Amino acid sequence: MKKITFVILVVFAFTSCYQKAAMEGFDQNQWLAFTQDCSDYRLKIADHVLKNSAALLASNQNEIEGLLGAPTEHELYTRNQKFFHYRLTPMDSCGSYGPVKFLSIRFNAIGRANELELVMRE
Repeated sequence: MKKITFVILVVFAFTSCYQKAAMEGFDQNQWLAFTQDCSDYRLKIADHVLKNSAALLASNQNEIEGLLGAPTEHELYTRNQKFFHYRLTPMDSCGSYGPVKFLSIRFNAIGRANELELVMRE
Protein backbone atom coordinates (compact mmCIF):
# COMPACT_ATOMS: atom_id res chain seq x y z
CA MET A 1 0.00 0.00 0.00
CA LYS A 2 2.85 2.40 0.80
CA LYS A 3 4.46 1.76 -2.59
CA ILE A 4 1.23 2.56 -4.43
CA THR A 5 0.80 5.79 -2.48
CA PHE A 6 4.41 6.75 -3.22
CA VAL A 7 3.99 6.00 -6.95
CA ILE A 8 0.80 8.08 -7.10
CA LEU A 9 2.53 11.01 -5.39
CA VAL A 10 5.50 10.83 -7.76
CA VAL A 11 3.24 10.70 -10.83
CA PHE A 12 1.21 13.62 -9.51
CA ALA A 13 4.37 15.66 -8.85
CA PHE A 14 5.64 15.17 -12.40
CA THR A 15 2.33 15.85 -14.10
CA SER A 16 1.48 18.95 -12.08
CA CYS A 17 4.50 20.96 -13.25
CA TYR A 18 3.94 23.75 -15.76
CA GLN A 19 6.13 24.70 -18.64
CA LYS A 20 6.61 28.30 -19.59
CA ALA A 21 4.92 29.66 -22.66
CA ALA A 22 7.14 30.12 -25.70
CA MET A 23 7.19 32.86 -28.32
CA GLU A 24 9.39 33.08 -31.41
CA GLY A 25 11.56 36.21 -31.54
CA PHE A 26 11.09 37.05 -27.85
CA ASP A 27 14.15 37.63 -25.64
CA GLN A 28 13.15 36.73 -22.10
CA ASN A 29 16.39 38.05 -20.58
CA GLN A 30 15.86 41.53 -22.02
CA TRP A 31 12.21 41.49 -20.96
CA LEU A 32 13.09 40.58 -17.38
CA ALA A 33 16.00 43.09 -17.17
CA PHE A 34 13.53 45.91 -17.81
CA THR A 35 13.58 47.38 -14.29
CA GLN A 36 17.35 47.27 -13.89
CA ASP A 37 18.69 48.77 -17.11
CA CYS A 38 16.04 51.34 -18.16
CA SER A 39 15.56 49.48 -21.43
CA ASP A 40 12.83 50.26 -23.94
CA TYR A 41 12.82 46.62 -25.12
CA ARG A 42 9.28 46.08 -23.82
CA LEU A 43 7.95 48.97 -25.89
CA LYS A 44 9.76 47.72 -28.98
CA ILE A 45 8.51 44.13 -28.61
CA ALA A 46 4.90 44.98 -27.65
CA ASP A 47 3.55 44.86 -31.21
CA HIS A 48 5.31 41.54 -31.79
CA VAL A 49 3.74 40.13 -28.62
CA LEU A 50 0.27 41.25 -29.73
CA LYS A 51 0.72 39.82 -33.24
CA ASN A 52 1.78 36.50 -31.74
CA SER A 53 -0.82 36.52 -29.00
CA ALA A 54 -1.94 32.97 -29.87
CA ALA A 55 1.14 31.66 -28.02
CA LEU A 56 0.02 33.42 -24.84
CA LEU A 57 -3.71 32.84 -25.24
CA ALA A 58 -3.10 29.09 -25.30
CA SER A 59 -1.35 29.36 -21.92
CA ASN A 60 -2.37 29.49 -18.30
CA GLN A 61 -1.30 31.93 -15.60
CA ASN A 62 1.70 29.90 -14.43
CA GLU A 63 3.03 29.41 -17.97
CA ILE A 64 2.78 33.13 -18.72
CA GLU A 65 4.55 34.01 -15.48
CA GLY A 66 7.26 31.54 -16.51
CA LEU A 67 7.80 33.54 -19.70
CA LEU A 68 7.10 37.14 -18.68
CA GLY A 69 7.93 36.98 -14.98
CA ALA A 70 5.81 38.49 -12.24
CA PRO A 71 3.45 41.21 -13.41
CA THR A 72 4.07 44.83 -12.51
CA GLU A 73 0.49 44.95 -11.22
CA HIS A 74 -2.28 42.43 -10.87
CA GLU A 75 -5.96 43.02 -10.44
CA LEU A 76 -8.71 40.74 -9.19
CA TYR A 77 -11.98 41.19 -11.00
CA THR A 78 -15.52 39.84 -10.79
CA ARG A 79 -16.35 36.17 -11.38
CA ASN A 80 -12.83 35.08 -10.45
CA GLN A 81 -11.24 36.84 -13.40
CA LYS A 82 -7.76 38.25 -13.00
CA PHE A 83 -5.69 40.81 -14.89
CA PHE A 84 -1.90 40.93 -15.12
CA HIS A 85 -0.44 44.28 -16.14
CA TYR A 86 3.15 44.43 -17.41
CA ARG A 87 4.64 47.91 -17.62
CA LEU A 88 6.09 48.63 -21.07
CA THR A 89 7.22 52.24 -20.59
CA PRO A 90 10.52 52.64 -18.72
CA MET A 91 10.24 53.68 -15.09
CA ASP A 92 10.06 57.35 -14.06
CA SER A 93 13.48 56.97 -12.45
CA CYS A 94 14.85 56.39 -15.97
CA GLY A 95 13.70 59.85 -17.06
CA SER A 96 10.53 58.63 -18.76
CA TYR A 97 7.57 60.81 -17.88
CA GLY A 98 4.09 61.09 -19.33
CA PRO A 99 1.61 58.39 -20.33
CA VAL A 100 2.49 54.87 -19.24
CA LYS A 101 1.79 51.85 -21.44
CA PHE A 102 0.97 48.42 -20.07
CA LEU A 103 0.45 45.02 -21.63
CA SER A 104 -2.72 43.75 -20.00
CA ILE A 105 -3.57 40.04 -19.93
CA ARG A 106 -6.99 38.91 -18.75
CA PHE A 107 -7.42 35.43 -17.27
CA ASN A 108 -10.72 33.62 -16.97
CA ALA A 109 -11.95 31.82 -13.85
CA ILE A 110 -9.95 28.67 -14.63
CA GLY A 111 -6.68 30.58 -15.11
CA ARG A 112 -6.47 30.62 -18.92
CA ALA A 113 -5.44 33.79 -20.73
CA ASN A 114 -8.28 34.94 -22.94
CA GLU A 115 -7.44 38.54 -23.86
CA LEU A 116 -4.36 40.69 -24.48
CA GLU A 117 -4.38 44.42 -25.03
CA LEU A 118 -2.25 47.53 -24.73
CA VAL A 119 -3.47 49.96 -22.09
CA MET A 120 -2.32 53.55 -21.71
CA ARG A 121 -2.64 55.50 -18.47
CA GLU A 122 -1.95 59.15 -17.76
